[in-house]
Amino acid sequence: MITYEWQFPNFEVGNDNTVKTIHWRYTATETVGEDTYTASMYGSCGGSEGMDFDEMTQDHAIMCVTENQSVEDMQSNLSAQIEKQKNPETTSKQRSGNVRGTTCHQD
Repeated sequence: MITYEWQFPNFEVGNDNTVKTIHWRYTATETVGEDTYTASMYGSCGGSEGMDFDEMTQDHAIMCVTENQSVEDMQSNLSAQIEKQKNPETTSKQRSGNVRGTTCHQD
């Protein structure tokens, strides 16, 4: 089961203490057996019109983010990222030593 978490690490505030920009991160985590998969999205949005920083709540910040994208779309994106981690389309392999029978020259 995937769990989702909002984080709001920074708010840009004007001289009048009104929120101008909200910086956000939305993280999904899924643990399967001993493996934990994590995906995240991040961005910023304009603060709510006239919202005082001291009155800002997490619900206000989430409303700002979701004015341009739905939570469902964000969760779908994060779920797809985790699925690709669990079932990668490609993998990386390395050989120890030289590959026999091949020589690379650069002219």
